[in-house]
Amino acid sequence: MKNLLATMGFLTCLSVASFAQDDADSTRRRSSRDENTRQEVREKAVQVEEKLNTEIQKSRTYMQENQLSWFQPNNLFVGGGIGLGATSGKVYTDINLRAGYFFQPGFAAGLRYDFDRLVGNSYRAQQGGIFARYYPFRTRVSSFVGASINSGREYSRTISADTKARYTSVGLELGLMFWILHRLGAEVSYEGNFYNKFDPALGRGKGDRLKFGVNYYFGRVGKRGVQLAK
Repeated sequence: MKNLLATMGFLTCLSVASFAQDDADSTRRRSSRDENTRQEVREKAVQVEEKLNTEIQKSRTYMQENQLSWFQPNNLFVGGGIGLGATSGKVYTDINLRAGYFFQPGFAAGLRYDFDRLVGNSYRAQQGGIFARYYPFRTRVSSFVGASINSGREYSRTISADTKARYTSVGLELGLMFWILHRLGAEVSYEGNFYNKFDPALGRGKGDRLKFGVNYYFGRVGKRGVQLAK
């Protein structure tokens, strides 16, 4: 009986030791697999970062080699276009003019004028102001963001002739410009306008508009006058 109990105890100890060894080996294998996985993830991350940096550098090189001289400091441009918008189920048109000057690469500021008319209504408005634009991409297809502050006056049947219905507005613009000729570019933009007040004839008031226009770039202004842009 004692021999049987001793034998069972010995076998139990062997089983526990074997289980502990297997568990330790399994833990080491899992740890090794986890470390290999982490190493693979790190290598993939490095590869993605290197590829991304390469593409960014290619993009920068392309823009530097192909950017238009239009957007360099001391360049003058004039432009104009039409815009379309809708408010309270009504359509209005916009005629806009602008003249700008580049102070820094891609950064321009200048003057603008807008004339708005509500289709089928006596309402019309005119405003003038200052604007600023920045062109982050300056190749033959260029993007830009802009802002303006304006002062204007409204006219309609609901406004008496001796009343000066004045207002101020702030405009925010996002658009694209396309090179079409030697010194001529076409652009399309979306502009949102925010007014401190507007005539009741407009309903909820005009604001957002889609604009199409062209710009003519004269060239750099220096001591010897205007040098045509390349």
